[in-house]
Amino acid sequence: MSDGHETPAGARPGAARERLRFHEIDFALWRREIAPLWHMEGAVHLVAPLVNGYGQLQYCGREIHARVRHVPLAAELDGTRIAWTSIYNISDEALRLRGIYVLPEWRSNGVGRSLVAHAISLWPGRFGRVFLYARLGNVGRYRRWGFEIVPGHVPRSHRTGIEGGQERIVQMMLRRATEEAVDRAGADARGAAPWLPP
Repeated sequence: MSDGHETPAGARPGAARERLRFHEIDFALWRREIAPLWHMEGAVHLVAPLVNGYGQLQYCGREIHARVRHVPLAAELDGTRIAWTSIYNISDEALRLRGIYVLPEWRSNGVGRSLVAHAISLWPGRFGRVFLYARLGNVGRYRRWGFEIVPGHVPRSHRTGIEGGQERIVQMMLRRATEEAVDRAGADARGAAPWLPP
């Protein structure tokens, strides 16, 4: 990519994690920045804040606006954005990660994993499951992060109408320790943030 996203001179990708800063950003800005990376130039308006993911979202109607908290995030390294994701609750106990994207020159050095860990850490432990859809080529990476393929989930195409070498995706899930388990272990459990539904 030659649009200003080159690795800074003298930067060591392996040392990137220590210099990362995470920011919650406005959704309109998030989707403007992520759309070209998803090859959706000119279609920014089609990047929706929430994706139901085949019935995962457990709220409907007005409940969606009252109970769902969408958190678009970006990771910056030395003041330059290099990674994006978003996370939102799909029920009172489960979260959905969406759009994990790290610029190619910063991949495979912990940037994505650090961003995902930060995104999940924003939520209290009562959200015990985190779901994502992964391209089959990324399943090994997400397994190293603690995710497993949801039992019985069959890979499917994430785009319709693609012939031949379709990019197949599969649903994966991470089980988090609940606040009660963390309390029993004697660690400091994170309390519910005031903006989360009761």
